[in-house]
Amino acid sequence: MARINQEMVGRLNEQIGRELAASQQYLAMALYLQHRSLECLGSFFHRQADEERQHALKIAHYLLEVGARPLVPALSEPRNEFESLTDVVRTSLEQERAVSDVIHELVELAEQQHDHATRQMLAWFVEEQVEEEASFAKLLDVIEMSQNVLQVEHHVRHLLGAAE
Repeated sequence: MARINQEMVGRLNEQIGRELAASQQYLAMALYLQHRSLECLGSFFHRQADEERQHALKIAHYLLEVGARPLVPALSEPRNEFESLTDVVRTSLEQERAVSDVIHELVELAEQQHDHATRQMLAWFVEEQVEEEASFAKLLDVIEMSQNVLQVEHHVRHLLGAAE
């Protein structure tokens, strides 16, 4: 069994909370978009919500593997109101950038602690965050360049089809 520092356990448990909060936020965004009759965008954000929950579970399962106890924290209410589709996607991109910053801090902590197992597990998250940021940045570009929300729906329908 790998050895893990208690500070790292605490920080990974905090990250579980961040991933679950992101999942809840994406669910709120999905429902907001569906309420606005943007079904494809809603589906895209439902998929993001599921993905964030899986990220939390990945960390929880890792903690179990190394003999630590994962904890599920209480979550704050997510943001439910948005000014526009652009606001939803810009908020998502900002959220992903904030998560990337924390993942990088966790990698640095693992390196300082010579915690190679945790560093290896976190490498997956580093790569995932590059993909997430790129995905939202591209979606934001499409939205900002488009004068027609139906074009955006078509773009997202293509993204959803390509992912399956």
